[in-house]
Amino acid sequence: MARLSVVIGQAHSLKEKRMVIRRVKDRVRERIGVVINEVGSHDTWQRAELGCAVASSDRTKAHALLDDVVRVAADAMVAGDAQLIAVAKDVIAFEGTDAPYAEVDDRTGAGDKAVGAQGDADWVPDAWREEAES
Repeated sequence: MARLSVVIGQAHSLKEKRMVIRRVKDRVRERIGVVINEVGSHDTWQRAELGCAVASSDRTKAHALLDDVVRVAADAMVAGDAQLIAVAKDVIAFEGTDAPYAEVDDRTGAGDKAVGAQGDADWVPDAWREEAES
């Protein structure tokens, strides 16, 4: 995840601020294919907080992608009379044990819905069982 703090010195209204932010968002999406959004300082004319999150199985690739996002956003800000004043990056690693999963029945495309966690079918109403038996 990355959070970019931006100062827009020439903005004298929220409309002018939104024009600069839209240009930055569009440029990052076009060049890198990553979405970046305004995540803070929504009502302040000359400040903006932009946020971006990426997911990857490779930590190095995630860092490189975030670096590219910051570089392209900073280049787009120069054209819009904005200045990048701070960047905060954080990486969250999902390391842990694998969770158990339900086996998929090839005939229906889903696990056996009538069998509970213990292999019993106690949750099935009696009326349904009677219909199935007849």
